Amino acid sequence: MSLNDLKQRILDEIPIVDVVSSYMHVSRKGTANVSLCPFHGDKNPSMHINNDKKIFKCFACGEGGNAIDFVMKYKKLEFVEALKEIANGHGINFEDYIERKKKSPKLLMAEKVLQKSAELYKKLARTGKFEKYEEFLEKRSLSKEIADTYGLGYAPKNNSLYEYLKSIPTEKDRQFALEIAFEIGLIKQDRNDPNAYYDTFRDRITFPIWDQFGSVIGYTSRAVFDYQKAKYMNSKESFVFNKRNILYGLHLAKSHIREKDAVILVEGNMDQIALFNKGFKNTVAVQGVALGDYSLKILNSVTKNFFLALDSDTAGFNAAKRMNEQCLAQGVIPKYLSFEPHKDPDEYLQNEGVVAMQKKIDEAIPFIDTLFESLLPKEIPTLIDRQFALLEECFQIVAPLRNSLEATERLAIWAKRIGLQSDSSQIVKRYEDFLSNSKGLNRKPVLAPETEEAPPIELDQSFEPYMDYEQLPPEAYADGQIDLVSNSTVALSKVEAILLQELVQHPECSTRDLALQLLDFVGSDEVKRYILRLREIVYEIDEREYVSILRSLNEKENYSQEMKAIIAKGLQNYREIPLDENTADKMLLEIEKRLKIDSLRLKRKEVLARKDHCQTAEEMNQLMIELKEIDKELHKTKSLKPKLKV
Repeated sequence: MSLNDLKQRILDEIPIVDVVSSYMHVSRKGTANVSLCPFHGDKNPSMHINNDKKIFKCFACGEGGNAIDFVMKYKKLEFVEALKEIANGHGINFEDYIERKKKSPKLLMAEKVLQKSAELYKKLARTGKFEKYEEFLEKRSLSKEIADTYGLGYAPKNNSLYEYLKSIPTEKDRQFALEIAFEIGLIKQDRNDPNAYYDTFRDRITFPIWDQFGSVIGYTSRAVFDYQKAKYMNSKESFVFNKRNILYGLHLAKSHIREKDAVILVEGNMDQIALFNKGFKNTVAVQGVALGDYSLKILNSVTKNFFLALDSDTAGFNAAKRMNEQCLAQGVIPKYLSFEPHKDPDEYLQNEGVVAMQKKIDEAIPFIDTLFESLLPKEIPTLIDRQFALLEECFQIVAPLRNSLEATERLAIWAKRIGLQSDSSQIVKRYEDFLSNSKGLNRKPVLAPETEEAPPIELDQSFEPYMDYEQLPPEAYADGQIDLVSNSTVALSKVEAILLQELVQHPECSTRDLALQLLDFVGSDEVKRYILRLREIVYEIDEREYVSILRSLNEKENYSQEMKAIIAKGLQNYREIPLDENTADKMLLEIEKRLKIDSLRLKRKEVLARKDHCQTAEEMNQLMIELKEIDKELHKTKSLKPKLKV
């Protein structure tokens, strides 16, 4: 049995009225079942629930769907989570429908090594022998309970983990454990003795990092002595640890995020622990200053209310700008918390307290409004050209929201603030022209002269597991083999089309770490979302269901015609025999190279477009320096050859 079987059983056997009435009062009105609609401020029952048609429909706001759709929307759950919730609430054993994918021996051993290392570090910390650990807890006002909740530990300098792994009695298991510990970066090889190893984390406080299900996948560690060069040292990227897909503390915060319908995003582990410790339990931390698309997707499925609570320095503000753009593109308008003159939320809490923090959250304004205030000059310009230049900057701020009311209403107000007297309809018309002339969500590229265009990249012809659209004859597009003319706002590039088709055709490639890295260079949000969803599907279903489920999604979901054609082509060429790891990685590396080149070309055009706006020789010199750096990076990228693990 499969999740598809469970879905069908729920729809066939459980009356939709029974599902909806599990969450809200349903009453009879004549021959109809009605309820207040939970998806808008309904005062008179507007939502109709029809057992015969197996659907619900609100005739006020238009929300509708089947029983599973209702639970997903009402509880803000993913598809599988909704299936589980309905099954558990109606006497169906969810586990009967789960076909667990067999984990590789490497992954199983990595999980064991990581779990045992966490237990070891935690046990050593509790011995009371390490004064620096106790000092740290006291200085940070962390209770023993919080230390236990977060599994804080201590890694001494005597290579405790390496010695523990060496004590594994079976030689085969011992050797395998040491190999995996080395590969995931828990131990290192001695430069002077290839047969000797030592612990990566020594004389450091350890913070286990978990995935969203609470399994240890890596560490952040903190130095305790002044002579230690790196204050923080993290696990290296590996097949179990990809920091862009990690939200620190998510497994602890997820239920609180649902309860409060809001999430607070911070930068560091200590900020997350500090806020959680003080009662702000709906807090998660990004690793570094980047929010991965996969992480955003997880949070977006739980809540639409985001608070950016990053460090007060320039890096923190720039990170907030990047996260803000990501969120806006997904229809989320995050609010911003400034902690100046304090450096971060942890320091702010220590100095100002819980009440002040809650007040700051309650009074927070959207980050786009903060950005507008930051660009507004102290004296409003009187020159009309300068006012229009400011308006263009306003357009850039709200562009990821497209022409939504949230964007256009703000622009009408902002236009008055910068001194323009035009009515709102004229402002909106100018904004729509800006969007239609823009390529992307928040940039307005101007085509460079043809002489500046770099020659097309040649793929390594010794490798041909995938179709190169540049090699197709023109008639291939005419007869419907593939359609690269999109009905969506932003057409896909040829490289994005290749990537999408190849991942559909070879779904095992979507689970590779390289596939996630490519998302940084994909401009189409529709493609990004599809690839992330494809990755989840591959992990959750049986291979035999793959084609039928993707075809069903292709028919049901509102993808662009371009997307549907590419997906259909990938499914047509799908084969059950997976590519070997080297072949898969080589394909992804070739596509990554092309995506990088496309990105650099676009960046070059944007820099060239600024040439006419340079007003001083210094500005022109700076622009030429930027162009030179881009050209250097382009040359370097074109000459790269894929490097694969042996």
